[in-house]
Amino acid sequence: MSVSGRSALVALGLFTSIPAFAADADLAEIRKQIDTLNQRRLEDAARIKDLEDRLAKAEATAKAATDAATRAATTAQAAAQAASAPPPAPPSSANSFNPAISGVLDGKLGAFSKNPGTYALAGFPLGGEGPGQRGLFLGEAELNAQANVDDLFMGSLTFSLGQNGSETDVGLEEAFIQTLSLPGGFQATAGKFLSDIGYLNSFHDHADDFADRPLAYRAFLANGLKDIGVRLTWLAPTATYLRFGAEVMRGEEFPGAGAANNGLGAKSAYMRAGDDIGTEISYQTGVSWLWTDANGRETGSTPDLFNGKTDVGIAHLVVKWAPNGNPVNRNFKFQAEALRNHIDGVFNGIHVDRVDYGAYGQMIYQFQPQWRIGYRFDWIDAGNVPVALAGSTLDSLGRTATRSTAMLEYDHSEFSRLRLQYSYDRSRLFGADHQFLLQYTATIGAHPAHSY
Repeated sequence: MSVSGRSALVALGLFTSIPAFAADADLAEIRKQIDTLNQRRLEDAARIKDLEDRLAKAEATAKAATDAATRAATTAQAAAQAASAPPPAPPSSANSFNPAISGVLDGKLGAFSKNPGTYALAGFPLGGEGPGQRGLFLGEAELNAQANVDDLFMGSLTFSLGQNGSETDVGLEEAFIQTLSLPGGFQATAGKFLSDIGYLNSFHDHADDFADRPLAYRAFLANGLKDIGVRLTWLAPTATYLRFGAEVMRGEEFPGAGAANNGLGAKSAYMRAGDDIGTEISYQTGVSWLWTDANGRETGSTPDLFNGKTDVGIAHLVVKWAPNGNPVNRNFKFQAEALRNHIDGVFNGIHVDRVDYGAYGQMIYQFQPQWRIGYRFDWIDAGNVPVALAGSTLDSLGRTATRSTAMLEYDHSEFSRLRLQYSYDRSRLFGADHQFLLQYTATIGAHPAHSY
């Protein structure tokens, strides 16, 4: 073949191969675009899957938070309900209606720099006890029986026993029935009971953090008001503890007397609120007011005679702390009450209208499971009196009564306690009294639990 023929064949091959090369390039580009789209589709699917997983996790977290809040509200409501009333025993229990019987024994050893038998609180007629006795003496013992009456009521009966020289005084401390299942958060109590005014008044003496009551309680309420009457309370259906109450009582007990107004001589109203602050702190606060009429009230050995009205206002605050919410090993409690006492009537034939004030604050620290220390400061200030009553029991001679108290306590168990207490007492008209009390308290039987 000639050179010109071979050149023609080469040219023809090149000409026919151009479409093949072009077709291969198009296919490669199409495959590349398809691969790119597939890669994007895989990435989008992975991104969608990630978003779906995150959405499901967020929804689960929100549901868990809502459920936890609901459980917390339910728990708080149940705790508040339990704090306001003794829970009924399960109907299926064989011991549901068998009474829980308990006794509290209280003994003391007292040492005073001033004779406690001549004690008088500057500016106030007393309707209760003084600071105690010298030497060995018994405090108030208590005997209690409590049980469900049926599915609607529970009953409680408490006797107090005290030693008066060689005589034994037996008194009726409480005897009441209480509803278990009124609708709407209501509860009713009828009989003789400790009034729910203030904070400290509703506790029995043996449950106190000190061996005696504050001066304001001693002067205004004879250490604590208990009377025959009826009480109605309402527990609000809220996560925060909120409780309202009102009482109508006979009016036989100090500061009332004589069952005035046809046996309706005392009335009270109060409100309490409380909540948790985090997991370690809780609080309760409240205000109360008591109105009483006295018909021939006698106080003192002379005696002094009062006819008239007395109203007492009380505000309280209690704050408790425990590490991680567990009070077994360590805990701290701050407690304070401020009281206002207004009397308007005739005292020993002379009209008197005055306002008195008193308060106390105390701190209790449990630094080990069985050991507690505490400090309390309390004071009380009597109002002015008419000139005609100068030098009488109502005249404080301008003195504000004060007292500082420190205590050390050992609790071997929840049933036995030893307490050493010292008070620097300036509540008399003249001078100061150094008071030492060594107290033991023992509980036997199934004693009902105390509230917050």
